[in-house]
Amino acid sequence: MNKVILISGHPDLKNSLSNRTILEELKKLQPEIEIRRLDELYPNYKIDIEAEQKALIDAELIIWQFPMFWYGLPALLKKWLEDVFAHGFAYGSQGTALKGKKLLISLTTGASLSNYAHGSTFSHTIEEFLIPYEEAANLCKMEYLRPIYSGGMMYIPGVSSEDSKGLIIEKAKEHALRLHEVIKSL
Repeated sequence: MNKVILISGHPDLKNSLSNRTILEELKKLQPEIEIRRLDELYPNYKIDIEAEQKALIDAELIIWQFPMFWYGLPALLKKWLEDVFAHGFAYGSQGTALKGKKLLISLTTGASLSNYAHGSTFSHTIEEFLIPYEEAANLCKMEYLRPIYSGGMMYIPGVSSEDSKGLIIEKAKEHALRLHEVIKSL
């Protein structure tokens, strides 16, 4: 696999134990990966569209790393998608810049994955909540890869136990290893 770019969509990564740990571990396993932290680049939500499109041009694999907020993308990543995957760039008769690239969704949930099932708390699977992003990839003629996700990843300092913190760190490291394995296999 040549160039891999990861778009970190957490709006406040310094306060996210799970997503921060995933990125730190993945960077150790894949030092050549380019990680674009939207929370640092665009804290004011004013996306530099040209810079972001330029970053995507040479990538073969694009990873979106984010916590699921209200059953979808955090607002900052959603804005990035809306601005950067523009007509004429990502889709449309002239929009072929992303054609043939691979898209890998990597996400965390605060709730346990058992809640994401028919007849359970959220009534749908994780994959069903991700259909709009699979369709975005299809529109852009990208290859949508099987998503990687981990549940029960919520840690609240001063509320969660140290045992819980340790478990989340271990799950985050395992999540990063799964990402690494997919990258290596491509």
